[in-house]
Amino acid sequence: MVEAKLEFIFSEITDPRIERNKRYPLLSIIGIVVFGLLGGMDNFTEIEIFAETREEELKKVLNLSAGIPSHDTIRRVLLMINPKHFHECFIRFIESLTLLNTKQIAIDGKVSKNSGSNPLHFVSAWCKENGLVLGQVKVDKKSNEIIAIPTLLSTLNITGCIISIDAMGCQRKIAQQIIDGNGDYLLALKKNHRELYENVVASFENNELITNKYVEYDKGHGRRERREYRVITDVDRICKSHDWPGLKSIIMVISKRTINEKISIEQRFYLSSVVENAKQMGTYIRSHWGIENELHWTLDVTLKDDKTCIRNNYIAENMIILRRLILNILKFGKNPKDYLPGARIRCGSIKYATQMLLKSASLYA
Repeated sequence: MVEAKLEFIFSEITDPRIERNKRYPLLSIIGIVVFGLLGGMDNFTEIEIFAETREEELKKVLNLSAGIPSHDTIRRVLLMINPKHFHECFIRFIESLTLLNTKQIAIDGKVSKNSGSNPLHFVSAWCKENGLVLGQVKVDKKSNEIIAIPTLLSTLNITGCIISIDAMGCQRKIAQQIIDGNGDYLLALKKNHRELYENVVASFENNELITNKYVEYDKGHGRRERREYRVITDVDRICKSHDWPGLKSIIMVISKRTINEKISIEQRFYLSSVVENAKQMGTYIRSHWGIENELHWTLDVTLKDDKTCIRNNYIAENMIILRRLILNILKFGKNPKDYLPGARIRCGSIKYATQMLLKSASLYA
């Protein structure tokens, strides 16, 4: 059963080895890596030891007639597989979860710091409602996020979704693509759009234009914060002046933060095709921060994304894709009462990891 599910997930991958080097089945090698990553292993040596100590359990779900491959063999195989094929498998897995509720999709970039002299940089799409990574696109440099975001959007079903993006994605073409895809946008606006930025700031100086406000308070770890959200829906003049597609509201956030009696005040501005009250817009804005706090932080702390030193870009990219697949399996398959590190500990049991894998793959045809 597990082998059949793995075969379906990784069906896009063809074995790149020549015939005489196929001692270990490709699916078994990939399966060992998947179980190792689920069980908390972070490098090929650890994965080999993990598999050796659980060989009898793994034999029940994988073809291990040739035994456990060495960490060097695992590494060589992943070196030969084109990351494009792993990414197609990742998308195939996500498409099987289309029944899941998706309201807001946050898009942001992340650099894998230890992936060589030219660190790998990905733009990812993250679903707030279920904490799943919905897709990702590799970019060469930070500036290329403008190119990568439309490519990523084209792989997603955004109908009825709110797409939130930081200032890098605040572009007319991106806004139009979201509208054309029957979605809505929430885009951070900064001074790189100088004239538009100045017009938005000037709009909020006229209190009569403000539709509604909402204030919330937050505190913790010696920090106190007051956030005020202001919304303007009378945006006809801005739409005409700047030809911004689908614009229906502009939002201002005023954050007053007190840390050790030192006060700092920050103002942020957003463009949106959504008309909601200030409280709801505040919820969307805070939810976008989740891609940093819940995705990037989890990848770095729980899955050691920034601490695994792999210098070959093919291997590094394949492992980055696999870690995001593993994160989705953990998120979708774990007991709701478990936290992620605890779920990885439980996956030290092949039986438990098998149940989690089957549950997360249960929507496959």
